[in-house]
Amino acid sequence: MKINNIGLNQVNPYKRNQQQAEKVQNSTKPTTDQLEISSAAKSMQTKSPVEVEQAERVAAIKADIEAGTYKVDAKKLASNILNYYRM
Repeated sequence: MKINNIGLNQVNPYKRNQQQAEKVQNSTKPTTDQLEISSAAKSMQTKSPVEVEQAERVAAIKADIEAGTYKVDAKKLASNILNYYRM
């Protein structure tokens, strides 16, 4: 039995899928991302006076520790620990 090619369209599903994928790639335009930072977020980026004060205190304690002059008040530490766990 001989099969003749009837019609002009050849059936090749792989080629058709490839052509459709190329059309989709060509039709989609590259988009760019945008970012907007709200005023609340901008205000959070700046350091508050409390944060600056804490940073200075930490730097002073670090300097004392490195110099070997930092002393811990054991009674005050124990009192603070007890108060923390009582709450």
